[in-house]
Amino acid sequence: MADIKFELEVISDRENGILKVSDYEENLKNAREILALYPIIDIENDEQKKVYKTVRSTFNKFVKAIDRKRIDTVSDYCITFEQQCNEIKNLFDDAQKAMGEKIKEYEDKQKVVVADTTATTKYTATLKFTDEKIIKKLQDFAIKNGCELTIK
Repeated sequence: MADIKFELEVISDRENGILKVSDYEENLKNAREILALYPIIDIENDEQKKVYKTVRSTFNKFVKAIDRKRIDTVSDYCITFEQQCNEIKNLFDDAQKAMGEKIKEYEDKQKVVVADTTATTKYTATLKFTDEKIIKKLQDFAIKNGCELTIK
């Protein structure tokens, strides 16, 4: 088995907005030629299995190298754009967080006010009704007017 080699070259020019595989058609042709040398067949013996494992390992290295090249190149190419976006995003993020703190402060103060106003005199009334509609109306009335109604 011959030593298989494959590597992508990238053209990256931020000034002109170019990011592409160098000589894409030639790389595609080379990849297809390599793949044609190793067709997918049923394995019939240990020697074929050994070759397949070696070739598969090599192809896996190609996949990882191409992915790494893509990730690193895009990251490098887009770093200024990403920094600019993050800087603007952080301005809004800091403001929304500060607003959230102010909203929480206000809501906490409101809870204290509500707690103070709930310390009112409780009245107990005894009513005898068997009509479920009247009981439901009393419950609705109490809730609507901010009253606590306990029915036993």
